[in-house]
Amino acid sequence: MKRPHYLFSSGRLRRQHNTLCLERTTGERLPDDAPDDEGLPSAEADGARSPFPVEAVDSLYLFGEIDINSKLVTFLGQQGIPTFFYDYYGNYTATLFPREGQLSGRLRVDQARHYLSAKRRLVLARAFVEAALFNIERVIKYYQPRLAGEKQAAVQATLLELKKDRDALPLTVDIPTLMAVEGRIRDRYYRLWPHFLGPEVAARFPFNKRERRPPSNELNALISFGNSLCYSTVLRQIYRTALDPTIAYLHEPGDRRFSLALDLAEVFKPLLVDRMIFRLLKTGELNPRHFEKYLGGCYLTEAGRKIVVSHWDERLSQTVQHRTMNKKVSYERLIRHECYKLVRHLCDPVGDPYQGFHMWW
Repeated sequence: MKRPHYLFSSGRLRRQHNTLCLERTTGERLPDDAPDDEGLPSAEADGARSPFPVEAVDSLYLFGEIDINSKLVTFLGQQGIPTFFYDYYGNYTATLFPREGQLSGRLRVDQARHYLSAKRRLVLARAFVEAALFNIERVIKYYQPRLAGEKQAAVQATLLELKKDRDALPLTVDIPTLMAVEGRIRDRYYRLWPHFLGPEVAARFPFNKRERRPPSNELNALISFGNSLCYSTVLRQIYRTALDPTIAYLHEPGDRRFSLALDLAEVFKPLLVDRMIFRLLKTGELNPRHFEKYLGGCYLTEAGRKIVVSHWDERLSQTVQHRTMNKKVSYERLIRHECYKLVRHLCDPVGDPYQGFHMWW
């Protein structure tokens, strides 16, 4: 069975006969933005060689400093393996996609038509926000019975506020207004996180508000890294369909980003990212020593990223009994099904309208 492969070691990744091989470096990796960096490898590839079968690789995630050449790029393209690159701090930076294998001119035209129509675009954008709100409420209600006193009252008050936000969604008349509602929903949700984590964990990981570029503390760093994993996972599933990842509806299409992956990631972040963060912190698998401060920001160390990625991969493999398909489906497969639902809507918005994924457990 093909699975994503996550490479944290630095070195040279190359084709060896008809498989893949990582030639490791023994030196220490230097920051990508070091003042004296000349763009050369931090160390020569003189360590152990680790071959692994290409038949088992669905995609590659490169967290180390990896050298590649055109022979490898050609081989990965022939095998249909997308490759995701992360910088020294664990920030997602780029994707190397093979030549598109799933092409549909009709679907691309339909996708663009829905973006160009303000009414059709707003319908899809609302569906993404509504699904994200529903899943946020499911997460809140999951932890609600574990709380008491003032914390329980804070949760009840937030749920009432979120109900008002839900009632406001049909009244939004443009994308900026809808984005403002979505931002308000997230802010209210994040204010509850210290209650969900408990007093001991909240004391070790203080969290007042969401801050990015750079993340200001450990919890913000964890959210940013988890969101980047969710974004790249959604992008990988979009690649398996004929959807154009650059044409989006909630997030404005722009240069150098796959905006549709941002749209769909909003739906799955409460289930995949937020629940993962709560578990890793409440079980103590992550602690303050797995973070480091650098140039005014806070980032996961390599050891911390390995823990998160291991849990992420395990989480994507978890299965749930699907209500309509009558079989067990992995969390990762749910994302693929979401892409197919969007395709059906774009082709027939009246006969098969899109409704975002709603957690049912």
